[in-house]
Amino acid sequence: MSKSISPSEKSRTKNLLEELQSSFIRRFSRTPLSQEPIVYEFTNDRALLHQYYRLREIMYRKVFKTELKFVGEEDLHDKISHTLIARRGKLCIGGCRLTIREGDENFLLPMETPNFKLRDAFPNLPLTKLRHGEISRFAVLDEDDDKFDVMYTLYQLIAEKSKDAEVGAVFYKAPLPMSRNWRKIGHSCGLEKIRICTEIKVPELSLLPEVTWYVTEVILPTAEAILNKENILLTQPIDSLVH
Repeated sequence: MSKSISPSEKSRTKNLLEELQSSFIRRFSRTPLSQEPIVYEFTNDRALLHQYYRLREIMYRKVFKTELKFVGEEDLHDKISHTLIARRGKLCIGGCRLTIREGDENFLLPMETPNFKLRDAFPNLPLTKLRHGEISRFAVLDEDDDKFDVMYTLYQLIAEKSKDAEVGAVFYKAPLPMSRNWRKIGHSCGLEKIRICTEIKVPELSLLPEVTWYVTEVILPTAEAILNKENILLTQPIDSLVH
């Protein structure tokens, strides 16, 4: 014989079910993270920067298959660079940094070593007179649905930052396929003078000895006056975009 349920028990059960239903609706009616707008900003916020350092460590290890090797924590260049962040809400989903050096400054840029310096690698550019810089530590969360838009926008904004800071030339290093992708994005952003310098040998990273890196030169409009004054040829050959 089944046990009868009293009216009070029925009422408590109904209230419990209604409460669970309301909780379920509240939970799943919230705006999903993927639908939150993406905010791009140059930031000094320590929480966001910490997320960015962790993100670049995770992505570098994943892309280059360097488990337990690459360390993405803050370094000396982070302290003197302009760091651009892409975030959804309070979650960092991408970022990169721009390190600027004056013509008369001698500290090493991120890709440089005591035996590899951009001023020596590019003797035709007056880098002892021209403000120049390096874009580095580019990382985007590959699980984000808008990752390609994030990559494009980060590149566009870091290029605009370089122009606003009156930087004449910027450089970055990457494996060849990635360099070609960045060049395509740069051209679509209106940057015409982009050259992947396959003739220049970039030192191997001790953590990634199997990866070949290439330096890319980007001449910005702000450099044209001084370059023309120095009688430097601006129309350098650019490889075909079709590979």
